Amino acid sequence: MTHTVVIPSAQQRAEKILAEERELYRHVVRTRVRTYDVDRQGIVHNAVYFYWLEAARVEYFRAIGLPIDRETFVTKHRFVVAHQEIDYFVTAQFDDEYEVYTRISLVRRSSLVFEQLVVLVEGPLLVKASAVLVHLNPATNAPERIPDSYRTLIAEYEGDRVVFANEA
Repeated sequence: MTHTVVIPSAQQRAEKILAEERELYRHVVRTRVRTYDVDRQGIVHNAVYFYWLEAARVEYFRAIGLPIDRETFVTKHRFVVAHQEIDYFVTAQFDDEYEVYTRISLVRRSSLVFEQLVVLVEGPLLVKASAVLVHLNPATNAPERIPDSYRTLIAEYEGDRVVFANEA
């Protein structure tokens, strides 16, 4: 007896992700692909998505009520990326309009887990990504517990869509 393994196509996986996960996201940033985002092939270079994701995370912090200015991530709220994962599904081209959906799904003692989707407006999923950001003490650069004030802002914004891990 032979068994057939059916592996879903990238398109099927992308459609399933959008159908099951998009409703989990409250925060959305909409913009367009700029000329400097595309490479010689006429598509968005794979590294550019990381800039889009970073910009959306900054806007997420602003949306939840974290004051943002020039010193925010230097001396006040030191978060550094410790890990990132990204899955690419479809390419984007110059002038395509896209949205970056951003959420925090998990808060640990000193780290946050961001989940993000990049979707063409009225189109398919381009990218699914996740990132772990670690909160550092600005003076020592050592990991530091995420303050209760940040935890409150995240909880108020995300509601029951975020998990706060046991710190014990």
